[in-house]
Amino acid sequence: MKNLSLLYSTLIIGIIALTPLRADEAAVTAKLAKIPPAAAEALKKAAGTAKIQKVNIEKDGKTTVYEVELVEAGQPNREVSVTADGKINAEEETVPLEKVPDAPRKAIEAGAKDAKIERVNRIKRASGLVTYEATYAAKGKKTDVEYLEDGKLKPEEK
Repeated sequence: MKNLSLLYSTLIIGIIALTPLRADEAAVTAKLAKIPPAAAEALKKAAGTAKIQKVNIEKDGKTTVYEVELVEAGQPNREVSVTADGKINAEEETVPLEKVPDAPRKAIEAGAKDAKIERVNRIKRASGLVTYEATYAAKGKKTDVEYLEDGKLKPEEK
């Protein structure tokens, strides 16, 4: 009887622990169903074996893009965005600061001033342009700043 009670308790705890995961998956599925089918299919294909953690609709300049945040064990977090017709707009992945090339790394460090560098993403756009986006945190506020490969601020960041 005691073993049966323990089994039921373990089962109930397991169900409760997994409920938020199912809710998140349901939210992702619902959001993917609301975006253009070509975009949804392209995002699923780009995810591969990674788990789609979140779906966002954003603007990149004047273009609406559909973005997913992806997580996969042993891999850096990444984001992929596509246009309504399913074409890749940009791919981002978190990279350690020490793996960033010298020019953008030095610019990121100089740009930090008194802020903490929380994260650096390497962004590769469909055009081939590669930038490094630093997330700075200071006094409870986060700021993202993008740098070109030569260490200069990305033009719209100035």
